Amino acid sequence: MKTFVRRLAILDYLRASKIEKSTDEILSHLLSSDYLVGATDECDLTGSSSQSYSSARRTIQRDLNFLYGANDVLNQEGDNDFGLEAERGSGKSLLWSLDPYSTLAYDFEKMPTYLALSFAMTQKHLSGIMPKNTLSEMDRFFKNADTKLQKEASKVSPQQFGRLKDSVEFYQRGQRLQAANYDITVLDTIYRAILKEKQLTIRYRDKTYRVHPYGVVILLPKLYLVAKKHEDIDKPDEYRNFLIHKIDEIAVSTYSSSVPDSFNLKTYLDEGCMDVFIDQSDTAFYSLVLRFKISEASNLIADLSENPISNDQQLIAIGESQFELTASVKRTIQLKNWIMGLGRVATIISPDIIRNDITSELQALVSNYCEHEISQ
Repeated sequence: MKTFVRRLAILDYLRASKIEKSTDEILSHLLSSDYLVGATDECDLTGSSSQSYSSARRTIQRDLNFLYGANDVLNQEGDNDFGLEAERGSGKSLLWSLDPYSTLAYDFEKMPTYLALSFAMTQKHLSGIMPKNTLSEMDRFFKNADTKLQKEASKVSPQQFGRLKDSVEFYQRGQRLQAANYDITVLDTIYRAILKEKQLTIRYRDKTYRVHPYGVVILLPKLYLVAKKHEDIDKPDEYRNFLIHKIDEIAVSTYSSSVPDSFNLKTYLDEGCMDVFIDQSDTAFYSLVLRFKISEASNLIADLSENPISNDQQLIAIGESQFELTASVKRTIQLKNWIMGLGRVATIISPDIIRNDITSELQALVSNYCEHEISQ
């Protein structure tokens, strides 16, 4: 029981503190508060009390290791529900603190309705991809937000209240694919490695990799880990996109990761780094000229005006119901499928290489439906 109370006192002391505390500061607090009665009465680092002090210090270090969830604090990833964090201090000393989010106080009675709705949306749409510790901390916000919305429901009809949570949904454009099942602990381990700036060891499609995690990308219905293999870390463009549901085993490494400050995940995506190229050796930009002939009412031109396919896109009318689009593009599967999805309203004027990508695909598609190719 004394050990249990002493560990609670450590957490309470760190929670009340605004700054990190060293092991010696924690020990001093416990001694002055009589949580270590029997270990030593008056102790310093000299004289006859030195041995007692060292013994008490080892006891507190064991308590901290237990609360953190690892014995080798700086080289092992702690798995604790207390939000306890450790950093290297001067020399070999350690500095301890509690995650500020775990000590966050909030007056839920004053929560505005718009904020309660935001929490409700977050719980509905993002719970499946949030870190475990964050989700645990957010749980009280979710519950109190739901209580707030229930109270608001008394002021409106049940139909109106039902609309609050059902007013936003994620959806895939085109043929909808069911999301593959993935282990949420795999995703949580990736988040922990990114936060701690550590490498990962993963088992992926029967191969083991040591990787530096750069980020997580959600491309409905799939989730990807963007990373570099350790042996490729000095190669500028050797990124790998690992499907998270195909990671069978994962562990946070003791080695630090090397992710340059200049790396930006959004820029990585905007530059088409997750696109699939028709020819992997051809990643050049081409000036696409696409002509549209709109024979009936269509929102296509308005859609393209509002949602251009490149930053330099130009779309002009060249005649009655005819438009011409020019844009800088790469030869990707995504572009090919998009153009084919436009059907007969779109014709590639140039360049020849992209037009050939389309005609080759169409010829191969037609051959699948030739009578002599179909077995009865």
